[in-house]
Amino acid sequence: MTTATRRSLADLPDILYNVFHHFDVHAMWYDDNRSAALCDSRRSLAMAARTCRAFADPALKMLWSSLPDDQPLADLLCTLGIAARKRHSGDQSLHDGEDKPQRYRLPTNNIGGYYRPGAIDAYERRWKRARGYDVNYSISIPGDPRTHAHWDRFVEYASRVRAVALFIFEGPKWSRLWDELQDATGGITILPMLYTVTFCEVRYRRTVTPGIFALIPPSAGKLRLPLPPSRLDSSMIRTYFPHIRYMDVQPECGVEDVRMLAGFPTLRCLSISVSFAVPSPNLSLPVLGTLVMEGSWPNLTTLLNSAHLPSLHTLSVTGWEGEDNASKLAMDAIQCFHAISRYKSITNLSIYTTYTPQHQYGCVEDDIPEVQGTFDGDLLDTMRPLLSLRSLRYLATRLPDYLVGTESDLSLMADAWPDLVELHLVIWVYQGWSRAYIPRPERPYGGRLEGIAHFARKCPRLRVLHLPAMELAEESLGAVEFPSETHSLCTLIIEKVLFPHGRADLAGQMSELVRRVFPRVASAFAQDQIGFEKEEFYFSDDDSEPGEEEEEEEEETWGFVKGASGRCDDCTKHMWLRWRVAW
Repeated sequence: MTTATRRSLADLPDILYNVFHHFDVHAMWYDDNRSAALCDSRRSLAMAARTCRAFADPALKMLWSSLPDDQPLADLLCTLGIAARKRHSGDQSLHDGEDKPQRYRLPTNNIGGYYRPGAIDAYERRWKRARGYDVNYSISIPGDPRTHAHWDRFVEYASRVRAVALFIFEGPKWSRLWDELQDATGGITILPMLYTVTFCEVRYRRTVTPGIFALIPPSAGKLRLPLPPSRLDSSMIRTYFPHIRYMDVQPECGVEDVRMLAGFPTLRCLSISVSFAVPSPNLSLPVLGTLVMEGSWPNLTTLLNSAHLPSLHTLSVTGWEGEDNASKLAMDAIQCFHAISRYKSITNLSIYTTYTPQHQYGCVEDDIPEVQGTFDGDLLDTMRPLLSLRSLRYLATRLPDYLVGTESDLSLMADAWPDLVELHLVIWVYQGWSRAYIPRPERPYGGRLEGIAHFARKCPRLRVLHLPAMELAEESLGAVEFPSETHSLCTLIIEKVLFPHGRADLAGQMSELVRRVFPRVASAFAQDQIGFEKEEFYFSDDDSEPGEEEEEEEEETWGFVKGASGRCDDCTKHMWLRWRVAW
């Protein structure tokens, strides 16, 4: 019997699809930290496919949906008897034995220890030998391979492939098999469902790998580049990606790279980081709808001011904050926000700040540079240019802790963005790495708690509201102008609430305030869901003599909501991971 809570055995594949979907099989060659997880996921899916017939189709569909390179396809042809490897007696390939994480880790310069060219070259030779990088593959049967008894089996597996990583320069010899296969079959499409291609390389080379373009169908629309676009021939990309829609570029793009990107007018989604020594050229992409970009605030401003993006509706910017003075960084950010405000069509906006990426050499990591001269600034003074974006539906910000908001700031935001559906205001507390760094005490960056009522009265479509630490005063409940209609907010997240010193008894007022403003989330803010903690700060007298230093202790009473209403998982991920478009 099947009920809403008891699924039948016929639903088992659907359940397994949902489970296997969480396995990490998407190869990202520029992220060596994922090699172990990638190996474990692929091995687990392969074991599941062999364990039970009911598991086979869901597991294989996920396993073959994204390939770390094209070698599994070449090996499949050999297993089916359609192709064969031509190796010397002394050659050994890693895929003959146990699969290991090293199989998914490219031999780049980031090998542990200090930079030693000889050691890197030796590691590259071992890696290539283990992978069978220089082993030739060729068709082993005469005539058309499509007449082979197991050809349909190859087509079945090849049709599952949606994404693949390919060695673009001087790649493995097995890739030459694809030109041979196409010639023998009259130019068939080998991977008919392929849509996402990631180009990778072992070392800096120039010669394009023979055979790889035979795998790319004209319908492929997504390209990921862990190398500068200017290293590729733009005409070649247009030839093999005539319908390219999405491009994700990992290295910092210079002027030449941006010029090349301007040559793809069909792009609808672009993810880049920018670094300009001179003003950038005009970037005109008429149908680009989503732009994800990183860089210093001046570089982001330069690109946004020079670009022509009439269809832009989703923008995510991440500003790098290095050793500059905080006031300069704030002014640079304001200039960038003015540039953003030119695009009135934006409905989804994400703004983040983070440390400037540090280039690591060997095993020694540089200290993260700290922002100097921090001050107590007004949050709205920085964000004011964004108030002109009246069409905003989604807004997420992650700004530094020297910007503090007030209740009136929240009121002006609610006035400016009446159609908001989701709002995340996150304050990033700087964590210095040097011994001289003195952490700033946490403050109610979001102003007084009664400010949430402005969104209830002025943003009727709002469904998610995430605010930073706020403050509750004794008179807060009586000062609120409650909305006349019940609001349908589904999720309210407030990281912390600062109570008057020693007044934990006001937790009931906090619960009542939230209940009357947003009744649908009242249970999450019930009095028994509010916990308390005390933060202690120590201040030392710099003029005291050694050995005579005294400490003064000050305590503040912070209330926090237990469970999901005290944290936002999506924003937590953004603290550590680069925001990416959902491909």
